[in-house]
Amino acid sequence: MTDVLQPTTAAAAVAVLPAVFDRGAAEGVDAVILFDLSGREPGQWTVVVRDGTCRVQPGRTEGPSVTLTMDSDVWLAIARGEKSGRDAFMNGEYQVSGDLMFMMRFGKIFPVKARA
Repeated sequence: MTDVLQPTTAAAAVAVLPAVFDRGAAEGVDAVILFDLSGREPGQWTVVVRDGTCRVQPGRTEGPSVTLTMDSDVWLAIARGEKSGRDAFMNGEYQVSGDLMFMMRFGKIFPVKARA
């Protein structure tokens, strides 16, 4: 597991989530996360966390546990550790619908350290 991501695209920032996935933090989690990105790199990706595993697939899924809607540049900055996900949410830079309690654990399940 690595704790610093340096993807260059929003799609890569979603695709690399399994590399930082913390199985221990995800114990007992059964979640389907839909990333719905707009802006420079629009697209949709589904991340499935289940049975201590994490997999990413392109496209949307029906009935996700949680949907994250944001500009692709915001997601890239969060994934690279250049922006705090919590601060971005509080500033209205992205929206969450669905299981907000899962989102409280997102940073522990996918730990990315902020850059110094």
